[in-house]
Amino acid sequence: MKIVIPFISLFSSLVLASDCSFEHLRNDFVIEHAGADAKQSFEAKGVSFIAVANGLAPARPGFEHIQMSACIILKTKWDVLWVGADTSNCSAYIELEEHAIAYSRVFNEKMIGLAKLSEKYNCTNDLQNKLY
Repeated sequence: MKIVIPFISLFSSLVLASDCSFEHLRNDFVIEHAGADAKQSFEAKGVSFIAVANGLAPARPGFEHIQMSACIILKTKWDVLWVGADTSNCSAYIELEEHAIAYSRVFNEKMIGLAKLSEKYNCTNDLQNKLY
């Protein structure tokens, strides 16, 4: 019986990551301001990136050509834009996802550029490792 309950909870709609908080925040994330937001964030708190919870694992726009390392993933601050993750239950899910990905791509690309020049960021060398 102890095994059945956790197994059932894996498929329960109550357990799925259905957080749609980006739905109420999207007006705060103006794509045209993402680069400036990244610079301001970098100056205020150092290197941080944005992931988008749009599936079983979060998307990391702007990192498609960079070899992800433990340092980048685990030792760097990541903020998450929640667009429904693995449930797609948010209203206007596709528009939310597109907006979140577009904003985070611009933000992350600017932040990667700033992080590469940073003397304080411990993962600078890892950002140089290209996939192709």
